[in-house]
Amino acid sequence: MLRRNPKKPKKENIPTCGVCGLWDQFCVCEILPRKTSRIEFLLIQHSSELLRQSNTGRLVEKMIEPCEIIPWGSPDVPFSAESLKKPGTRYLVLYPRSDTRLLEPADLQSPGGGKTSLVLLDATWAQAKSMSRRIGELQDFPFVSLPQGEAPRWKLRRSPGPGYCCTLEAVIRTLAIIEGADFAAPLELALELVMTHSLHMRGKLNKTEMEDICLPIIEGLRSL
Repeated sequence: MLRRNPKKPKKENIPTCGVCGLWDQFCVCEILPRKTSRIEFLLIQHSSELLRQSNTGRLVEKMIEPCEIIPWGSPDVPFSAESLKKPGTRYLVLYPRSDTRLLEPADLQSPGGGKTSLVLLDATWAQAKSMSRRIGELQDFPFVSLPQGEAPRWKLRRSPGPGYCCTLEAVIRTLAIIEGADFAAPLELALELVMTHSLHMRGKLNKTEMEDICLPIIEGLRSL
């Protein structure tokens, strides 16, 4: 007799890139752009993000310098706040809350003539909310946010609203404000490329749909 609810066969474990999060056959790390910014990025990354295919903090570190990832929340790796205490550095926290102001191009310049570091919380929105309160060193820094009108482009995670986007998209929007739209354009292509492959891996796009989107992007990135 046939079972009414037969178990679905388990998917075979497919080798996956530890940076872009894509199956090895789709890995795009070789063609990702590498940009040098005048603002430093510090990503405080929740330990659970290490296991998430949809994490984009790794892509930020891969494509943008200067950038540093600081682990948080792991019982095996204690949180170190030393990177948040550099002399002559002004720190801003990019996280939307009631007392934030909008990020401005002038934020590139530190009043004292030093460099500016932008701190981002690389986590789910619930985790980021908790981290913004629990990490004591952040309470001494100004909080800034991005303009709220633009809908998030990253489709692999749900967003609470228009002003909420993934880590990579937040960095891209920041760079468009600080460095200009042309500077950020290759990074936008990279985001679209990784997202499209990921949607195909999840069965949201068929192979033809994926290729129609990805092939022109790959050609564009290779020509940079």
